[in-house]
Amino acid sequence: MAAGPEPLSIFHNLPSGGGARVMSDMMGPLSREFAVTVHFPEGSREPPDLPGVTLRRWPFRAGGRMRGAARLFGPLALMARLQSLDRLCRRIAQEMNRNSGAVLVHNSMFVAAPPLLKYLEVPSVYFCFEYPRHIYEPLVVRRTVGWFRHFLLAGLRSMEKRMDRSAAMAADRTVALSSWMAGRLADIYGLELSIVRPGVNTGFFSPGEPGPVDGHVLSVGALWPFKGHDMALEAVAALPADRKPRMVVVADREYPGYRRRLSAAANGLGVDLEVLTGISDLRLRDLYRRAGAVLCCQRNEPYGLVPLEAMACGAPVIAVDEGGFPDNVRDGVNGLLVRRDLEAVSRALDRVLKDRELARRLGRGGRDFVTGERTRKAAADDLIGVLKKLST
Repeated sequence: MAAGPEPLSIFHNLPSGGGARVMSDMMGPLSREFAVTVHFPEGSREPPDLPGVTLRRWPFRAGGRMRGAARLFGPLALMARLQSLDRLCRRIAQEMNRNSGAVLVHNSMFVAAPPLLKYLEVPSVYFCFEYPRHIYEPLVVRRTVGWFRHFLLAGLRSMEKRMDRSAAMAADRTVALSSWMAGRLADIYGLELSIVRPGVNTGFFSPGEPGPVDGHVLSVGALWPFKGHDMALEAVAALPADRKPRMVVVADREYPGYRRRLSAAANGLGVDLEVLTGISDLRLRDLYRRAGAVLCCQRNEPYGLVPLEAMACGAPVIAVDEGGFPDNVRDGVNGLLVRRDLEAVSRALDRVLKDRELARRLGRGGRDFVTGERTRKAAADDLIGVLKKLST
């Protein structure tokens, strides 16, 4: 009797966003090569229910939003949550060690590298979408407002840093999603890495029917300061008054008070701003298709699915020349890549909005690039290659 496919366990504790989308997109192709079981703590983004994939939800009361008395204890409650996650990961690892041939581990929303990696006795691959940037890039990414709260959370940051490092170092192989991320992870952890550049669903994210665009400028990403919406807003504001387009921001999560701050800035700058949260992928696709330009001003974005989704829809992309964006945005071919400078970003935006032939050419170049090099199948094939090397 022929042997069945090798069992592969997948762990994730991701919130909504690009990481969860990448993980979900990989599940189908992986299930054609392996017998896949996805393990996820309660409170994680729910994976899609696909044929040939077993979903295993683990109860995790500590994973919910902190309310009532828990909020009063602040850092202590957060540290207790990390300890609870560690205990849960030990139990999950015990089951994986009994039933899995290999394990693919994604990030945790509570500590970048899940402690699960420390307890695995079977081969493991850590697909690192993001390291704890609030620890290693505190001037770019802050989770707290005010120096006093930042001081109170010092113990939590120290605990998180230790947990993250010990788990990351325990993986048999580590995968980064861009050249920039590979360099950062090598600097932080001293690891040798493979690179798997995620793709997008080019069947879903696709150009619409030919016709006039709305001309709005689109910025997509969580409502956090490092996602660059403020720079995008200022770039729109710097355009001549008679050609100033409407701006749309699409987000899933929110830093406390940031929406209010962004809206107040828009009012002061005379920009017509609409902020949308929790919209469907169908609505997002429509916004890409009808955009005059998609601005990507994130600070050191580890990879960036947004420009790829926009390209797949034929929208012209303008991105800052940093982080993972240069892996995908080829200046003048499938988008415009500019230095992080307000005048440079606004000038590029003005150029695209005025020159519709340039916008169409960049849109076509983007679509050709994504369908040729950044499909989900291409990314899955690369990841499958890494997983199969575990047994060699």
